[in-house]
Amino acid sequence: MEVLVLGSGAGGGIPQWNCLCPNCVRARLEIKERKESFIFRRTQSSIAVRETGEKWVLLNASIDLPAQISRESELSPPGVEIRSSPFSAVILTDAQIDHASGLLSLREGKEIELVCTQQTWDVLSDSYPLIRVLSSFLKIKKNLFPIKIGSLFFNAINLRSSAPPYVQREPRPGDVIALSIEDESGKKIVYCPALPEINPDLEDFVQDSLCFFVDGTFWSENELSLWNIKDKKASQMGHVAVGGENGSLRWLSTLKIPRKIYIHINNTNPMIDPDSAQAKAVLSSGVEIAYDGMKLLL
Repeated sequence: MEVLVLGSGAGGGIPQWNCLCPNCVRARLEIKERKESFIFRRTQSSIAVRETGEKWVLLNASIDLPAQISRESELSPPGVEIRSSPFSAVILTDAQIDHASGLLSLREGKEIELVCTQQTWDVLSDSYPLIRVLSSFLKIKKNLFPIKIGSLFFNAINLRSSAPPYVQREPRPGDVIALSIEDESGKKIVYCPALPEINPDLEDFVQDSLCFFVDGTFWSENELSLWNIKDKKASQMGHVAVGGENGSLRWLSTLKIPRKIYIHINNTNPMIDPDSAQAKAVLSSGVEIAYDGMKLLL
């Protein structure tokens, strides 16, 4: 199984268009100096997976998708037709703007297989009607979990969290999920870019996986208020913070999983800086920090 990290940042990416936090400032400097490789710069989170020789399956579609595709040679249009897609399907873990808006960038295609929960499908058909708009351009084939695509099996577990901020209703099962991807030999990875809570069901879900991509949005519970950006806490926004006594890093260090990788990292998170104490704490705990263009072969 091949895994390609298209984007590792949270909503807005790094640099975010209106942000002057230290990480965004340094990301702009990397761009200005035309660095060959980026340490701070990150596009919004998405990964692609495939069994070698097959088409890719896209997990979440950010608004940065066109740039992400053009950056990776593996995502060049396949085949001999003048136009073709490198993707056999798109899978969504929720209906958040930074995870779904990139669907519109696929409108030049002929057909798309879209896999998500019924709740996500309903939200994207009504409150944020991407599906209705996209269906004016191409055929959309809807599928739910569990599903086999090519040689890979995809399944989901519900995470108790709220719907996107633009949906004015109480939370429902299926608003946010974690996703497992398993090949025919039993090798499994888990993708969880939003971690609203740690519970026994999720612990069971990630057991026996070779790699666990997990929410690294915020380092601390009060991160945004420390920067006078927003009064909401990380937990109120559907994210377990990385650091602290009840943070995800302490939990991850107890899991016997070969590779544990933080993804969906906000621009305010100090662990983006490899020289920071926070980054060193993550790495010393046996956990990795995703970056754009990261590749895994399992």
